[in-house]
Amino acid sequence: MYNLVSIIIPLYNVEQYVEVSLNSAFNQSFANIEYILVDDCSTDQTMEVVTRLIAGCSRRNSVKIVQHEKNKGLSAARNTGMKYANGNFIFFMDSDDEIVPDCIEKHYAALKGTDSDFTIANICLKGAKTIHIKPIPDEVKSIPLKTSYLKRMWSISAWNKLYKRHFLEENELTFQEGLLHEDILWSYKVVSKATKAALVTEATYIYKIHQGSITTSRNSKRKIDSLLYILNILMRDWNSGNTIVSREPDFVGFFDFLRFNTVLLLLNYSGTRKEQRRYYQQLSNMCIGKRSSLYSFLLSMPFLMFLMSIGPIYYVYKRL
Repeated sequence: MYNLVSIIIPLYNVEQYVEVSLNSAFNQSFANIEYILVDDCSTDQTMEVVTRLIAGCSRRNSVKIVQHEKNKGLSAARNTGMKYANGNFIFFMDSDDEIVPDCIEKHYAALKGTDSDFTIANICLKGAKTIHIKPIPDEVKSIPLKTSYLKRMWSISAWNKLYKRHFLEENELTFQEGLLHEDILWSYKVVSKATKAALVTEATYIYKIHQGSITTSRNSKRKIDSLLYILNILMRDWNSGNTIVSREPDFVGFFDFLRFNTVLLLLNYSGTRKEQRRYYQQLSNMCIGKRSSLYSFLLSMPFLMFLMSIGPIYYVYKRL
């Protein structure tokens, strides 16, 4: 059916959260949904919980479980889900979050019959005081998609967006495997190819921050290396005159924002002070355009000065 929506849900070590998450997906008001559950080789009881839920679910015939032979990570699981999806529309959901009962219905209504490539929508955040998600401003309706993206008017997450499948396939859009913070690069590639997004004004996704999650744990070398990899791609595009950046004056501010937030992660870095200093120097030297923003000014400080001036403020903020 033309209006079939494929919800792709990777599963890995979420035995505490997956029941609530899947029930929110199974209890959607929209009728034509298939569920692609990608088993990424959990080491806990996740799949036992999932099997029990599916057995008692009225939509069990619309559920497809795809199993990886070994743990491959979130990006690979999403790519696998896209390979097995049959829907004309794709929706990504994380297995420890929830969607509201009419989530898919609202996204589909906003997207169907339009020339938009995907939807954007508001988000409800639970479980963190120091992570903030602002409502999408009304201004987003009247400015170009690339400008609203670079101005960070809506979430860069892959989830809580309904994508037209032919748009993803025609542009060969997939997730970079082996990368953390993969949604940053994904959204950048999506916006590079898209022309328009449809707006859902309501909050349709409940994003949950759990203790010990990737957003609350100590920041590893892999996390910093992943962000450096993404920043290098953006810098390469700037230097080569790629269209998303060459015509968009807001790109420099977007790049400096990502660069500054990567440096903030260094303040909670799990490695040595020597590694911390080396990473800081790399990020400080990745300046593009003019050093006109507050972010670029702060990153021009020597490492110890940055640590002493920004560090205490950051630590107090994280403990609020």
